[in-house]
Amino acid sequence: MFAVITGDIVQSRQTAVEVWINALKDILNQYGSSPMDWEIYRGDSFQIITNPEHALNLSFILKSYLKSKDINVRMAIGIGEINYRTDKATESNGTAFVNSGTCFDDLKKQTLGVQTPWNQFNTILNIMLDLASITMDKWTAKTAEVVCFKFRNPSMNQKDIAESFDKKGQGNISEALKRGAYDELNQLLYYYQQSIHELC
Repeated sequence: MFAVITGDIVQSRQTAVEVWINALKDILNQYGSSPMDWEIYRGDSFQIITNPEHALNLSFILKSYLKSKDINVRMAIGIGEINYRTDKATESNGTAFVNSGTCFDDLKKQTLGVQTPWNQFNTILNIMLDLASITMDKWTAKTAEVVCFKFRNPSMNQKDIAESFDKKGQGNISEALKRGAYDELNQLLYYYQQSIHELC
């Protein structure tokens, strides 16, 4: 099975194109090659193909990275099969794309959702994501930067993280992770990964 993340930049017209498009390309390039694994299309929309167990972690990384640049994003994770794969992500097809697209179209005030073949899992996880988004959508750029770094380097302790940031002590890192609800999001991520591992 595969996961497809469909997203777009919120209020992209209020931000200079070169700001958000360069930030988006920078982070997507670190998780695949364009255009086979990811593409930006229809102006400010994008899709990236990944594996199901990594999809939520990648969504958290994308969201926190872009938020650290004062860029807001909406995303929908679709899990399913890819039965037609081309050298362009947006021209491939299968239930992973259908689920991602359907979930994205159904997003209203939500900024992160998921659609899988398992309805009960969808219901539970989407409630969790709605609650998590209350915090994530209010991240400051500085908080998002620290949260993103931690999600990308989960084994690093706060002291090591502090050394990676100029003028930030361990106490600042601890406070940023607490404000960003990193521990709670990590618990959600663990639940998601364990569930996907069992369901797939």
